[in-house]
Amino acid sequence: MTHFNSYHNMKRILFIYIISLVTFSLQAQILLGSRRAVLDSLTGNWLCSVPENTFGDNFSATIHYPETWTQVTINGEPVTNGTNYTFNQVSGENKYAISVLTEDSLNINGNICFTFYPIFELTGTFNDDYQITDIIANMPQNQSPTTMFSKVKHRGGVTNKDPREKRNYHIKFINADSTKMDRQFFGLRNDNSWLLDAGQIDMLRIRNRVVTELWMDMVSKPYYASQEPKALLGVRGDFIEVFLNGKYHGIFALTEAMDRKQMKLAKYDETNSTFHGMLWKTKTSDRITNMTSYYGYNNNNETWGGHEVKYPDPDDVLPTDWKILYDATKFVAQSDNTEFCQQVGDYFDIPVLIDYWILINASLAVDNGVKNIYWAVYDQTQDKKITLAAWDLDCTFGQNWINYPLHNESVVGPTRNINTFNKLLLRLHERNPEDFAVKSSDRYHELRQTLLNEDSLINRFRNRLEPLYRSGAIERETNRWSRVYDLSGQVLNFDSEMLYIENWIKQRMTFLDNGRFSNYIMGDSNRDGVVDVTDLNRIINLILNNDYPMWYEDMNNDYIIDVSDINRVINIILSDTSDE
Repeated sequence: MTHFNSYHNMKRILFIYIISLVTFSLQAQILLGSRRAVLDSLTGNWLCSVPENTFGDNFSATIHYPETWTQVTINGEPVTNGTNYTFNQVSGENKYAISVLTEDSLNINGNICFTFYPIFELTGTFNDDYQITDIIANMPQNQSPTTMFSKVKHRGGVTNKDPREKRNYHIKFINADSTKMDRQFFGLRNDNSWLLDAGQIDMLRIRNRVVTELWMDMVSKPYYASQEPKALLGVRGDFIEVFLNGKYHGIFALTEAMDRKQMKLAKYDETNSTFHGMLWKTKTSDRITNMTSYYGYNNNNETWGGHEVKYPDPDDVLPTDWKILYDATKFVAQSDNTEFCQQVGDYFDIPVLIDYWILINASLAVDNGVKNIYWAVYDQTQDKKITLAAWDLDCTFGQNWINYPLHNESVVGPTRNINTFNKLLLRLHERNPEDFAVKSSDRYHELRQTLLNEDSLINRFRNRLEPLYRSGAIERETNRWSRVYDLSGQVLNFDSEMLYIENWIKQRMTFLDNGRFSNYIMGDSNRDGVVDVTDLNRIINLILNNDYPMWYEDMNNDYIIDVSDINRVINIILSDTSDE
């Protein structure tokens, strides 16, 4: 009986404790002026967003707290409700101890902390379907929070499977009557569709944002830029801090969505039921997304192979139209080498593909040679050419899709050639149609002087990390997410990860300079850096075996190996010079 009573007394005490925690979290609202200090129930600390120029200075505000709090001190100084208090030398490091005694004699102890990043508060139980909820946005430039009606769901494939913990989210802002409500953040586009990127497996949390920004700075304009000069082949965004159901949930990138609006594709003609702009996403590795073979499609299906139609939205327009993507895939899969070299520019946006080829090689994007590509047609009634937009660039610059072992050299080492490409990229590199390989090398060496300079790349990461350190967000993220399943139990250490990236970049660029993007010497058919009899023998063997040449084996770029190629190599050897 004693054990029975003791067990039920413990249950009762625990129940009362939980209820008091819930009640506390509902009532423990602190306002600094009209700014919310958001309570983290995991640590008992409050976080308030203020303008960045507040940091390094004093911040004064009228303190408001619940009437049930009878004794309140901040840094040991008594604070009366409704009176002014000055937080000296605000920074991400400084924490202002708050002590509270409630009417129920409950002692509350925590800290008030500051950030200059926006704070989003999400409440609800989320899954693969949209859930209607309110989001409270605490923006540093606003005195008061904004409550925004929204629909929220989890986003992603593997990243959205149990037991993953820090999930990605898709947000669609709505009015009270559930109609679409456009919102604007960071001076970017005004739209109802926004994404929260968790940086779930990334040991630095910022790779996807940094590498996407690199891509958008280096990518050529799409083929329809003269008609749509504002078209973007990537998404923009910035970092925020998120609370989920009263718990600090970490650093997220709030970004635009990749969609018709972002790429400025022509709209579907509802009046005449005519397709114009088309957008597809590669979600999985499949023989279709690899472009190694093809099979029939069904316009009543919103997927084909590993592709998913994104525009027109199949919820609005079904049957859809897979024909253009089908024809392009069929062409890559079945065309002979001569056809491929002569016609690939009719099917695909070659300048954009050149830049994408450079990006995924420079960053060793191990998950982007087949997957995570958006294929798009601007207006199929004008031109059926397909361009691409880059997406989900977190597995880059030495980051694998798993972290055990951490920094696996065999997968993401800086001196590893990435060789997992769809057949389109592979054939472009091997066959050099429209001088793809030569132009890629020239473009790479041009970018090495600017965007792909080692210092420039390193500073991209540093410049994104520095304010996250200064705001205190790095410390909060480290405390919240170290050793979780998402990271394969690894400890977040931003200092060591940044040092790893710096060394990785230096090794990677040297490796590419001397490897895949090394300057080609005319006549060097075996690419050993000299032109001699071994190159002549290689050309002769190609002729005897009736082989189709790689681009660097074809001396006159006619996609044929014959006596003219032999003569060119002989002339180079005899003249003891080489044309670059």
